[in-house]
Amino acid sequence: MERVQVFDEKDFHPHLSVIDGFDGMQGNGPVGGTAVDHRICVSGLDWLAADRVAVELMGIDFAKIGYLNYCAQAGLGEADLKKIEVVGEPIAGHIKPYKLHDRVEQQLVWMKPV
Repeated sequence: MERVQVFDEKDFHPHLSVIDGFDGMQGNGPVGGTAVDHRICVSGLDWLAADRVAVELMGIDFAKIGYLNYCAQAGLGEADLKKIEVVGEPIAGHIKPYKLHDRVEQQLVWMKPV
């Protein structure tokens, strides 16, 4: 069984989050994946908001990213796109759907009822 540990915000709260998406990785990364020429950078003072924006830019359904959903439920940051201020170009103009890992269904087992 997979185990996820969520840290209390006072224990783990980076002051700045920077996601370099100049060259992304899709598929069976990091070794067997293929590069995505995305040419984006996401930064913010709220690490969860930055990850939320990055997931959207990759065309991935946020509801399927377990650890980020757990962190959002624990109040460790903002995950609602409507509440995240995006400065610069709108997200919609820069979405590039990434191919997920061949075994992504095994990663989604957390979504099934116990």
